[in-house]
Amino acid sequence: MPFSEGCAPQRIPHKIAAVLESLSIVVPAFNEAATIEATVDDAFAVGARVARELEVVVCNDGSHDATGAIVAHRAETEPRLRLLDRAANRGIEASMRALYAAARHAWVFLMSADRQWPMTSLVPMVEAAERGADFVIGMRENKRAVYTPYRRLISWGYERIVRALGAPIGDPGSIKLARRELLHAAVAAHGVFADGERVIRAARGGARVVAVAVEFEPRHSGRATGARSRVVARALADALRVTTSLVVGWPPPRVPES
Repeated sequence: MPFSEGCAPQRIPHKIAAVLESLSIVVPAFNEAATIEATVDDAFAVGARVARELEVVVCNDGSHDATGAIVAHRAETEPRLRLLDRAANRGIEASMRALYAAARHAWVFLMSADRQWPMTSLVPMVEAAERGADFVIGMRENKRAVYTPYRRLISWGYERIVRALGAPIGDPGSIKLARRELLHAAVAAHGVFADGERVIRAARGGARVVAVAVEFEPRHSGRATGARSRVVARALADALRVTTSLVVGWPPPRVPES
């Protein structure tokens, strides 16, 4: 399948010797047929520069387009590529849970399929890990240029709650590189707030959490769903659950089922 406009393979900004012993690049995808092939290609190209052992895992979350078929076809000739194929859509958090559970390597890099972040963002994030970080978040500094005022408000509120509960930095909804056990971890949240909770619990547990500035672009295809009112309401309920879990120990965190 030819690359779609805006989806050409990305050049690695500078050479870096492989510093991670093993890395799983995990990609949740829903109706991303226009971009998924280029995303997978970039994952192998960039990942091979920073890790001695590499795999790429894609979760096709009940897509209505050819996303799953594209990945499945590529996986027939690429043993380092695995597809988690869901018949029905279960949402981004369920996809991330499945991906974190399925990852086989010591480090996990969460990347979106929509190409809002360049895969080359992994390079400075790996350099941060080389300097001693356990959990690296890609900090989006140009949200004003990409997000609507409403989306920026939602993002601002999310970050403030996560910081108030113990995370040293914000932007938990961005791409991230972390030791696998910090992502496939026990959480109290049920929805998208769980990704913020993972950052909070990692920091409160003594992990070194740092941020690296990354590029962030508007979507070239697909449709964002993270700011829908139902998602926001569930995130607020989860924030309360996480707060009580941290303060009084109830509800107890559990490793989510994939």
